[in-house]
Amino acid sequence: MARMKKVIYVWLVRIISWLAHFGTSDQVIYLMSFADNLDFIQQLNQRVPGRLTVYYLPSAATGAAQLVRAGIATRPFHDSVRFALTGIPVITRAADVYLDNYYGFTAGLTRSAPQRLIQLWHAAGAVKTFGWGDPQTAQRPADDRRRFQTVYDQITDYVVASEKMGTIFADSYHVSQTRMRVLGYPRSDRYCESDWVTRTATAIYQKYPVFKQQQVILYAPTYRAGVQFTLPADFKQLKLRPDQHLIIKLHPHLAEQERDLQARYPDLVTLVPEFSTDELLTVANTLITDYSSVVFDYALLPNCQKIIFYVFDWDRYKQEVGLQADFKDWAPGPLVQTIVDLNHVLAMPSTPLQLARFNQLWNTRNDGHAIERTLAYFYPRVTAAN
Repeated sequence: MARMKKVIYVWLVRIISWLAHFGTSDQVIYLMSFADNLDFIQQLNQRVPGRLTVYYLPSAATGAAQLVRAGIATRPFHDSVRFALTGIPVITRAADVYLDNYYGFTAGLTRSAPQRLIQLWHAAGAVKTFGWGDPQTAQRPADDRRRFQTVYDQITDYVVASEKMGTIFADSYHVSQTRMRVLGYPRSDRYCESDWVTRTATAIYQKYPVFKQQQVILYAPTYRAGVQFTLPADFKQLKLRPDQHLIIKLHPHLAEQERDLQARYPDLVTLVPEFSTDELLTVANTLITDYSSVVFDYALLPNCQKIIFYVFDWDRYKQEVGLQADFKDWAPGPLVQTIVDLNHVLAMPSTPLQLARFNQLWNTRNDGHAIERTLAYFYPRVTAAN
């Protein structure tokens, strides 16, 4: 039933979009599901004054409120008949549409030749497989697979930080490499701005002064389908030194599960709800993750000392979700599957990580100028003739 609703909805979008495509506008639309690219959106608004509208999903409402305070037009949306009737005509006629995620309804858009659909993905790199690389995709019905490919084909420009990521997108989406724009990941600029890093770390230390005297270990596992996260039963055997402090940061949708983990492991787990994972990276001496793209962000920070991949569900995850085939070759830290091995790596002294090769592979153009470079590419300034 749910699949049939998607099919009908895309057909509704297709009809309304076709009726609307005879007109055009100079409007710029940003479809927002993650509220972590606000700096880019604000600078985009300055570049195209009076032309930008941000359509946001409920998950990004807090970020949308910040944009409103900055004077940027915003509209809440979700797949519905109302959105199809009111939002689709605006998007169809727009000059540019930015997407920070996969939006299934775009399969039904009738796109005029000059219009650009620009993907600003929500991660700088890829550990997991996706698109046609996802092992689950081949199991989906044929009409689902056709819809997926239509969405991928609609995108005219894929903004990426490296040739590596561009190749992964081209292979995963079955699109041409010529659509890749190696400009840098706009959201990464903050990690290269010493003022932002210092200001963020200072705010955290003011709220949690104990972090300044201790080694902060941030555990940030990836989001798992089904909105569930369960640690192995032996996690209680985790051993921390007196000078080590473990912060667990799950996906924002899993706040209740964070509290459950703290209640279960009160002597091990600290929660810091006031600050995001991005912000906590600035004070972390060690990052424990698994398959999350947070590793690409952390590698840009000067306080990055140790990265550990705690992959206790490696075999199942690799089979069900899928991992990049060469993950083990470029992972900038050890992969451990047991709490015994995790304890061993945590007990080892931290040494400066050699990340030049890793960053050259994945963060090639994440140099603090990605926003500037991206805006200059899509909206070059016209220089008056002398």
